[in-house]
Amino acid sequence: MKKLVCLAAMAALLAGGAGSASAIGGIMDTEVGYGYNGAADGIHSAHIEVKPIPKVAVGAEVRHWNHRGNETDVYAKYRIGHLYIGAGSRNYYDRDARMFGLVEGRANVLGPLDAYAGLLVSSEERQYKAGLQLDLVPTSFDVDLNYTYYDRDDVDNEGGVGIGLNYHF
Repeated sequence: MKKLVCLAAMAALLAGGAGSASAIGGIMDTEVGYGYNGAADGIHSAHIEVKPIPKVAVGAEVRHWNHRGNETDVYAKYRIGHLYIGAGSRNYYDRDARMFGLVEGRANVLGPLDAYAGLLVSSEERQYKAGLQLDLVPTSFDVDLNYTYYDRDDVDNEGGVGIGLNYHF
């Protein structure tokens, strides 16, 4: 839980700088968010993603698995059309950190509603995620409803429905 608080504080600090850059020249698009997933005993997560230049995003996410431990992802991805292709590192709570590759896609369904799906693959796991994202306040807040399935080596596979709230600036 301490890592979630630290990530939220870091996001707030970065938000001030990123928000200023965005207001001045439209350079950076930033998203911060919180999510909860019902997999296992529950997973709380916080993330920040910054797009310093068009087509490139860098980010970090901290997940707290209730009754297990924390995991941290750091990643970068590149947009090609409606797809993102990227790589990163996941620091697991119960094993050594691993590099991963990812593919994500997003499409507008209707007005403020988008659908998305993603696949993350490492030597330890495959993670599948699909969901819907609804803009509550255009260009500011959105709500995210998703399903994530964790297919990990040497542990029970787990999946769950998740909900999140994101803020864009």
